Amino acid sequence: ERRQGYLARIVRQARAMMEILNELLDLQRIESRRGKDFVLAVCDLRELVREAAQDFPPPAGRELPELLLPEEPAQVRVDRSKLQQALRNLISNAYKYSPDGGAVQLQLAREGANWRLDVVDHGIGLTPEQLTRVCERFYRADASGAISGTGLGMSIVKEIIELHGGQL
Repeated sequence: ERRQGYLARIVRQARAMMEILNELLDLQRIESRRGKDFVLAVCDLRELVREAAQDFPPPAGRELPELLLPEEPAQVRVDRSKLQQALRNLISNAYKYSPDGGAVQLQLAREGANWRLDVVDHGIGLTPEQLTRVCERFYRADASGAISGTGLGMSIVKEIIELHGGQL
């Protein structure tokens, strides 16, 4: 029984290490290629948001994100796969950092010639200082270690969004 406990801990730690390594490698690939390997195509951003929300497995007892999408098509030229990755990271954070529950909403709206996506949750929030550091590699707003993660997700989101000409 004791051996099983040790083995289970080793497996959990190995998976956590693999997650960190995979995210670091992905971030390095994105940064070094500067979007040169992006496969750009015109897509409806509403559909990408809808797919990301429907494909995300929310934590037990939590609902899928509520979608507030415009009626008009939201045509954008993006790398579908990379943008989906960024959306998954944002949705994941919304759930992780609202451990006490509450709705998660994805609100897409036109803002001038651009599109704006707001991810709204009812979580722990960020102080102004934490907000300035949220995209730093390995930065964790929750220093307690109670919320899982590598501290790389928002760095990846920022790179992907900026390489598409957007801003986070």
